[in-house]
Amino acid sequence: MQDTTKTLKIGDVAPDFQLSTKNKRMIQLRDYQGQKNVLLLFYPLAWTPV
Repeated sequence: MQDTTKTLKIGDVAPDFQLSTKNKRMIQLRDYQGQKNVLLLFYPLAWTPV
């Protein structure tokens, strides 16, 4: 398997990607194209049962 990790620099255009929301809705980065800013946060343990 080939590693496809890419490090982005300030000013680079982010590649399009698709994610599932916590409500199981699929969204893509391109869904927000044309908006001023997009902020993506990851909380890996926020919805994990204790």
